[in-house]
Amino acid sequence: MALAALSTAFSFLKVMMNMKQLVATGQAGDGREKALLDHVVKTAEKDNPLSVLNVMDAYAKASGWLMNIGDDKGPILDMALEKYNPRVVLELGTLCGYSAVRIASQLHKEGSKILSFEMSAENCNIARQIIEHAGLSSKVDVVEGKFNERIDVAKKFLEEMNSPYFDFVFLDHWKDRYMPDYLLLKENALVGNGSGICADNMGPIIGPADFRKYVKTHPEELETSEYKSHAEYLWWLPDSVTVSTFKLSTQ
Repeated sequence: MALAALSTAFSFLKVMMNMKQLVATGQAGDGREKALLDHVVKTAEKDNPLSVLNVMDAYAKASGWLMNIGDDKGPILDMALEKYNPRVVLELGTLCGYSAVRIASQLHKEGSKILSFEMSAENCNIARQIIEHAGLSSKVDVVEGKFNERIDVAKKFLEEMNSPYFDFVFLDHWKDRYMPDYLLLKENALVGNGSGICADNMGPIIGPADFRKYVKTHPEELETSEYKSHAEYLWWLPDSVTVSTFKLSTQ
C-alpha cells in the first residue's frame, strides 16, 4: 500500500516537473495516455462504463498518475448529476475521457448528450476510443480545440439539441480558464436559470483562486456548496469540488 502511494506520488511529481510539456501538448510526455488506452481496451469489459472507470482508476494509481476527477471526488460529481438530472451537458477538459464516461453513464433522459472540449488532438483521439469502448459514443461529442475559440460549436450544439442552454457544466480544464470561460458562458447565455456548474480542483492548495473567490462572493448569482476531498489519487493533497446553481438576476 505504501509503495503504491509512493509510486503514485512520484508519477505525479514527474508530471509537475514537466509542466512545460503538459501545458504545450496536454500530455505528460512519457506516453502514459496512449498506454492507458491500450490498457483499457485490453483489460476493461467492453460496453461496461463502470469497468472502464475502475480500470482507469487502477492505472492512475499504479502506472501513471492522471488528471481525472478520480474515484475519491467522483462521487461528488455523481451526486451533482443526480441533483440536476441534465439532458444537455458541457464539459471543459476531456483529457482521456474519464469524466465523460462517468457523466454519460448517468444521463437518463431521452436524447441526453455531452459536448466535451479538449485542446489536445492526441487526447481527443484517445478519449473517443475509450468512450467508444465504454459503449457511450452516442452520448458524447468530443471537440478538439479551446472553448473560448469555438463558442460557435457550443451554440450549434444547443440548437441541434433544441435546448436554450446547458443544463449542467463540468469545469476541469486549465485553472486559469475557469473564470474567463465561466464569464463567456454567462455572456453568451449558454447557462440559464437553474443550470448546474460543477468545478473540480477548487483548492485550497491547487486551483483557480479567482473563480474560487467569485463563487464564494456572488451568492445572488451562484448558490454554491463546497465539498472537501483530496486531489485525484493523492490522499495527502487536500482539494475540493464546488457545485453551484446558476441564478438569473431578477433586477
